[in-house]
Amino acid sequence: MPAPTRVEQFAQELNHWNFSTNADQRELYREYRDLIAADDQSLDRARLQGHFTASALLVDPIRAQVMLVMHPRVKRWLQMGGHIESIDRSFRDAALREAQEESGYAQIEVGEFPVQLDRHDVVCKSPTGEVIHTVHWDVQFLALLDSGQVRQITEEAQTRWWGFEETVPGIDHSVERLIGAARAILE
Repeated sequence: MPAPTRVEQFAQELNHWNFSTNADQRELYREYRDLIAADDQSLDRARLQGHFTASALLVDPIRAQVMLVMHPRVKRWLQMGGHIESIDRSFRDAALREAQEESGYAQIEVGEFPVQLDRHDVVCKSPTGEVIHTVHWDVQFLALLDSGQVRQITEEAQTRWWGFEETVPGIDHSVERLIGAARAILE
C-alpha cells in the first residue's frame, strides 16, 4: 500500500478530531473536512480563494498568562500562527513551528487536538509577494510553556505576555475565545 500523500496525511489528522459539543464548530468542522477532501491545493497559500493555516495560543499556566504577537499587517494582537509550509507534516507541526518562530521559545507543548476552528477573510501575501484578499481556514491549538526559559528571537514582530484577566486592546473575538478556552482547560 503506498504511503499517503501530504494532503491525505493532513486529512487523516483532521478526521480524528471531534467538535461534537459545539454546533457552530461542528458545522465549520464539516466544511473543513469537505475542503481538504475536495481540493489537493487547500494546504497551499497559492490557493488564492482560501487555504488552511495553523496557530497556537501560547499559555504559561504557572503565571496565568498568554503570549500574543502584534501582527505587522493586521495591527492587532493575535495568537502565533501562519501558513502551512512544505516541511510541515501536520496541522499540529505547523502550529508548533509558527509558535517557535514567532515567540522565540524552543520548548513548547502543543495540544494533541485543536481547541477551535476559525475561518476568516484576510489580506495576505501570495507566494509571489502580491498582497491579496483571501480566506484563512485556521486550525487553532493551545500550547503550554514555561515563560522562564531562554528565548532565541528570530522574528521582529512585537510579542507580549498578557494576564488571563487583562484587557487586550483591539483583540479579535477569535483570540478572546481561545483565551477563554485556555482558562477553562486550566481551571
